[in-house]
Amino acid sequence: MRRAVLIVFDLMDTLLTDPFLRAHEAACGLTFAEFEAVRPDGVYHRLERGEITEADYWRSLIDSGLDWDVEEFHRVRREGYAWIEGMRDLVSDCTAVNTVVIGSNYADWIDEVVRDHLHGLDVGVFASCRLGVRKPSPRFFELVADATNTPLREVLLVDDKGVNTDAVAALGGIGVRFTDATDTRQALRKAGVAGV
Repeated sequence: MRRAVLIVFDLMDTLLTDPFLRAHEAACGLTFAEFEAVRPDGVYHRLERGEITEADYWRSLIDSGLDWDVEEFHRVRREGYAWIEGMRDLVSDCTAVNTVVIGSNYADWIDEVVRDHLHGLDVGVFASCRLGVRKPSPRFFELVADATNTPLREVLLVDDKGVNTDAVAALGGIGVRFTDATDTRQALRKAGVAGV
């Protein structure tokens, strides 16, 4: 039997390609592994939770000794977003019957991404920078469920990270690990989701 659920799609590397690593590398001239060795622990997650501003993030990197090019970071970031094959059609199909939202760990740049890449789709957006909490915290999913008036058992998360799909499953929801659009559509059908 087909049923309508709340479908939460992760954004980066699930719906869109994620230019995050390349943008950081381009901005400082280091490999991402080299960059991570210098970047202060936890500072990016603080940006994603909205605890610090973007300017604070850049300042922390410069204070760590990085030669940082903000314009280059944003140029590579903006040029790097692209829909993963088949996913825009899948999201569109899902919205015909189900409530569909984006659930993303992302900084304020998500507003620009939504404007430029999600136009024409009937989806809500829940971002860690607004919620003050990141996936896989149970609180992230509780806030999304509360805001949409959805029981947690009717929340279905599609995400490329198993730690996040495991977290929603532990709360009684359904986790679908993203690999590609074809497998995701099949997994949604197997879960009995209407409209796919």
